[in-house]
Amino acid sequence: MQRNKKILLVSHCILNQNTVIEGEARSFGAIPTALDWIQKEGLGVIQLPCPEFTFLGLERPSMTYEEYDNKEYRQHCRNILLPVLEQLTEYIKCGYQITGILGIQSSPSCDMTRGIFIEELKKLFIEHQIAITTEWFLPDHKNPIFNSKENYIKRN
Repeated sequence: MQRNKKILLVSHCILNQNTVIEGEARSFGAIPTALDWIQKEGLGVIQLPCPEFTFLGLERPSMTYEEYDNKEYRQHCRNILLPVLEQLTEYIKCGYQITGILGIQSSPSCDMTRGIFIEELKKLFIEHQIAITTEWFLPDHKNPIFNSKENYIKRN
């Protein structure tokens, strides 16, 4: 079977709600509507590491953007993104398209417009000349329904 050579970067907890802090999970495992869309589109997936989990563990407190906005956490984000950057570079070298990123609305780390981890990811993309034109987001609801035609930000 022929591959479509399209790769989507996905925030860790969209595929694994077990990394979400206690009481904040939105699904038993993965977010079904996001998985359905990924499968329908035939996208390959790179699951981004969860920076909050790898920084403070599973029993971490709920924290805000401002609390995570420090040099140590930003450096941690950059460090755990290096293997992802290596994968993307290889995909691009072999003619694959990085379709976009699917993040989490209102996350202090993975919000597409104001998340520390996503900010550091975008800086690395600029440094390495990796273009991302579409950013999707899982809406901030207890039972989120992902709709790719509504939940996106188009970049030039």
